Amino acid sequence: METNERILQRQFSLLEPGVIMAAYSERDVGWTDSRDGMDFYRFIYATEGKAVVEINGVTHNIEPKRLYLLRPKTNESYEITVQQKTKYYWCHFCLDTQEFKFIKLLRIPFTASVPIPDGEYVINIILRMMEALNQESITSPLKLKAAILELMSFYIDNSALMLSRENYYEMLESGEKWTEVIDYIEKNLHHNIQIEDLAKVAYLHPNYLITSFKTVMGCSPIQYVTERRLELAKKLLKETDLPISDIASKVGMLNHYLPRLLKRQTGITPKQYRRLMQVDIRNIKSGDGNNEVTE
Repeated sequence: METNERILQRQFSLLEPGVIMAAYSERDVGWTDSRDGMDFYRFIYATEGKAVVEINGVTHNIEPKRLYLLRPKTNESYEITVQQKTKYYWCHFCLDTQEFKFIKLLRIPFTASVPIPDGEYVINIILRMMEALNQESITSPLKLKAAILELMSFYIDNSALMLSRENYYEMLESGEKWTEVIDYIEKNLHHNIQIEDLAKVAYLHPNYLITSFKTVMGCSPIQYVTERRLELAKKLLKETDLPISDIASKVGMLNHYLPRLLKRQTGITPKQYRRLMQVDIRNIKSGDGNNEVTE
C-alpha cells in the first residue's frame, strides 16, 4: 500500500458521517430543486428517467443505473431539473467540518458518478436508511451509520476502478513531508524509531511533529509505529512459517512483547492467529472440522 493510500485509509477510519435524510421520490417533467451553498453531501440513484444538474452554468446529466455524489461547497450553487419523469432513491449526509474529509483527499469533482452493476445493492442500503429513520429504536443511529459507511465504501471502491492512480489522490498540505515520514517508518520498523528521528525527516520540532501527525493519522507517531509493527507481524504469521522470535526481531519487538501486544489487540496468541489465518475458508464452508484452533 502506498503512503497516500495509507494516510487515506487512516482518514476513513476517523470519519463519523451522519445521515440527515433518505427517501424514494418520483418527479414529473419540469420539476426543479435549487440548492444554494448546501452544507451536506447528497447521493442520488435513479432507476428511471433523466434529469440535469446545472452548476454555475455547466450542465451535468443524471441518468439511471449510476450512483451520483453531489458534494457541498459554499461558493457554488446548483439546480436539478427533471427532463423525463424520474424515479430515484437518495440520501443526504454530513461530515464534521473539522475532519479531513475523504472528498478533500480524492480528486472527485462537485458532481461525480459511478456505474452500478447491481442497482438492488444500492437500493437496499438506502431502504435500510429509510427504515432506520422511521424507527424509534436505540439502535437506529448505529443502523444509519452502518448504512452510510457501506454506501460510501461502495462508491469509493467503484470510483477507484475508474480513476488512474496519479489522478485518484490529492496531496495533503505538506503531503511530501508526510510521505517521507511514513516511508521512513515503513523502512525502519525493525529499528528503534525515536520521535527525534521522525522530526529530522519532516524538518519539524518534535512537539509540533506529534501534534501534526495526530491531526493527519488520528494517533501519535509511537502509536502508529506500534500498529504498523503488529500489522507486519500478523502478515508474517499468516504468510510464513517463521518462528515467533524471528518475527518479533523483524518488526522491532522483544520476544515476550509481541505475544503480549498481539493478544491484547486480537484476544488470541500468535500461534492461534497463525492457525486461524492459514485455514482454508473453503474447508470451513464445507463443514470440515479439522480447522479447530487450540493452544
